[in-house]
Amino acid sequence: MLTIHDQVRELRAELASCALTRRERAQARAELDRLLARQARMDRATDALVFVKEASPA
Repeated sequence: MLTIHDQVRELRAELASCALTRRERAQARAELDRLLARQARMDRATDALVFVKEASPA
C-alpha cells in the first residue's frame, strides 16, 4: 500500500513528465489536490494531539 507521500510524489512526477490528455491531467491534479488536503488534515490533527499532550500537566 502506498503512503500519501508516495502517491503525491508519483502524481507530481506524472504531471511533470507524462504526456496526458486534458482529462487525465485534470483527474491527476484533482487527485493530487485531494491527497494534499487529506495530508494537511492529518498534519493538523497530529499537531493538535501533540499540543494537548505537551500542555497537559505531567
